[in-house]
Amino acid sequence: MNHLCKWGVLSKARQFFALILMVFILMLYNGNYVLAGLFFNDEPTNVWTVSSHQNYPVSYGDEFIVDIENGEGYLINYYTKTFTKFPLMTGTTYAPTPVSEWIVKEKNIQGNRVVFSDSGEFFRMYKNGITRTGYGIHGYKYFKREIENGRKFLSLGCVLVADDVLDVIEESFYANKELFNMSTREKVDLWDLLKRDNEEDPRFFYNL
Repeated sequence: MNHLCKWGVLSKARQFFALILMVFILMLYNGNYVLAGLFFNDEPTNVWTVSSHQNYPVSYGDEFIVDIENGEGYLINYYTKTFTKFPLMTGTTYAPTPVSEWIVKEKNIQGNRVVFSDSGEFFRMYKNGITRTGYGIHGYKYFKREIENGRKFLSLGCVLVADDVLDVIEESFYANKELFNMSTREKVDLWDLLKRDNEEDPRFFYNL
């Protein structure tokens, strides 16, 4: 009987240590910053939420980054540490989209419902926040078809996005009091974009 009791105590002890080991492995799997936080009170400082554009939480501080070479756009907010990525098209070889910094300061409605899609919405880009230009962000009636065909360059320099993405950009435009920061770049390195002034590598949560 005593042997059985001792065996029962040992079994419970083994179960306890197995549980501790499992928790330890899970913490390692989820990132060594969990352990660092437990033992050194050193929480990660560069944790980002990756969102679909449908779930992107529009907020003051949003920025629009355009990757011309890869035909990709990013809405990113360094305050909320949230970003989303989506396809877009820019200018052709004969009318390339300029690489520059911009502020979107104006919304117009255009009449051509093919070039500017059904809404006709056109968000005008001011170069360096000062010079009013003919460039803008807008939809295109056949955007989906062109993207499915692998097209990245189609416009006369404007930035073309899907209609539902344009809706999110419009929300960001108003959330930023009609002074919406934008950057068109030859190529974007997402890792560098997320690190910016933070030396720590980014870590991610997903809200898709």
